[in-house]
Formats: sequence, C-alpha cells, structure tokens
Amino acid sequence: MAIPFKNVAFETLPGVYLCGSLYKPSKGNGPFPAVLCPHGHFYNNVDKMIIDERGRYRPDQQYRCATLARMGAVVFSYDMFAWGDSMLQVDKNEHRTGLALTMQTLNSIRVLDFLTSLPFIDAKRIGVTDASGEGTQTLLIAALDDRTAVSVPVIMVASHFFGGCPCESGMPIHQCTELGTNNAEIAAMASPRPQLVVSDGSDWTQTVPTIEFPYMQKVYGLYGKADNVENVHLANDVHDYGINKRLAMYDFMARKLGLNINAVKDKNGRIDESKCTIEKHEAMLAFGKDGRLPANAVKTPNYITQNICLLRMDRCNLG
Repeated sequence: MAIPFKNVAFETLPGVYLCGSLYKPSKGNGPFPAVLCPHGHFYNNVDKMIIDERGRYRPDQQYRCATLARMGAVVFSYDMFAWGDSMLQVDKNEHRTGLALTMQTLNSIRVLDFLTSLPFIDAKRIGVTDASGEGTQTLLIAALDDRTAVSVPVIMVASHFFGGCPCESGMPIHQCTELGTNNAEIAAMASPRPQLVVSDGSDWTQTVPTIEFPYMQKVYGLYGKADNVENVHLANDVHDYGINKRLAMYDFMARKLGLNINAVKDKNGRIDESKCTIEKHEAMLAFGKDGRLPANAVKTPNYITQNICLLRMDRCNLG
C-alpha cells in the first residue's frame, strides 16, 4: 500500500536547509494529528555505506512513518545534521560535533513550526518518537517545546549514559553546571504530558524499570499525573527500533493522539506493516539525484555557527 508522501526542504536558518519526507493519510482532509520522526544512528550492520539502509531511508524508518500515516497521522521524517541530504551542505564529520546537537534541536523546533503552519494539522495533537541518538532529540524537543503533546523516546532514557555521539551531548548539555543532569531528568521535563519510555535488556536502558522509570513516575506524580508516563521494557530485545518497539509505540500513539490502530490490523487482529511500500533512497531525495541546492544555500559550518550566535543574541534582546 503506497502512502502519499512528498519530499520537503525548508530553511531552518538563512541558507541552511532541512530535508525530509512528509507522509499523509491517503483519505480524509484533516485536521490530522502529526508525528515528528527523526531517524537515529542506524544503518546496515554489514555495510554501513548502503544508502538505502541508512538514516531516514532505511526500511524500519519507512515502516514506522507509513504505518502511523495509515493510522491517520501526518508524519515528517527528517535528516540528522550532516546525514542524508544535509551532506550537500556540510561534511559528514560535522555530525560528530556540538554544532550538530544545536542544529538538530533547532531543526526539531522548526519542524514543529512547519507542521503547525499546515492547515490540515491539529496543532494540539502532535507527537514525537525515535530511538538511540535521535531518541535524545525526542527528549530534548519534548522538554523544550510543549507543542509536543506526546513523546515516545526509545532506548535512550538512561541516568548513567548521555549518548555515544557529540550530536547528543556535545556541548555537553548534561554537564553545563556543577550539579549536572541526565536523560531521565530531561525526559521528566515533559511532565505531565503523556510519555512512553521504551527500554530493552541489551543496552544502557536495561535499568529503566528499576531506576529511571520510578523516578519519572515520582516527577509526574507531582502533577497528579503519574499514570501519564508508561514504560514498556523488552528484556530480550536488542538496541534498535525493531518491530516489538514499534508495536508498543503504535499502541501508545493511538491511545494518546486518537489514531485508528484498527486500520493497520489484519483479520487476526495483528498489526500488519507489510502493506507499506518501501521506497529506494533516490525517491526520497529533496533535491533530486543531482543534489542541486538553491542559490542561497551555504556550504560552511562557520556560517551556520555565526547565524546561531545571531539567533541567540536576538532572543536575548527580546527577553
């Protein structure tokens, strides 16, 4: 089943483009709920350079986005900084920097701006989800912007591990004061808005049921909303956004965003992703195979950093 999608590019800073694919339900005019889907550090385990199995092009990312669209959500799947189409503007090595952390967080805010500007979006029903490195971005956008009504961080809420890439803790945001913080505290900043924390037994989230989740319940309890945070712990699962994790997320998003989960179930009542069409990466390139950027596109991280500094100064002056 082909779910309508279109490739999108828009400026998050002057001359700096964020690229992604916008999925839309095949029926209805809205208003639809929306889900942000950054993509995380995932790629083919044998050959990391297979483009069709990297970032937002990989099959499990497409299954997630298309299935949510079949359930009735508009979904935006977008590149990490210096991944995918972003490498047309900056070298891939810029991803492992603090600049990537700043840009990815800003990009998610701009994605919210973009989605809430669309006439067919219900701005009060917006969710965000991803795993691992971009699970960090799920935590950050939910903490910083209360337009995210629902969040599902997957395999990233750990109190003892920040993330394995500078794009997650490159400033480092977890140690910017003498006291410091951790991902469980950042995740709890989304309270009392609904949140599902998905963990497994093979990585740094193996302690979530006994350490991080009870802490988050206490924070949510301060608002009288302890039931608004849930944990699905998959003790036998590995570090991925695999089918078991997606099934847990579909159920939670359906309950909290009012999606139609029955639309993706087979005659036996099981969620069936097989009806989703998996596209080759060429079909998902915002600037096409030739990668022709707009005339105003910049190609230097120094220019991007200068614009971020100007943006911070403007906000300070406004404040």
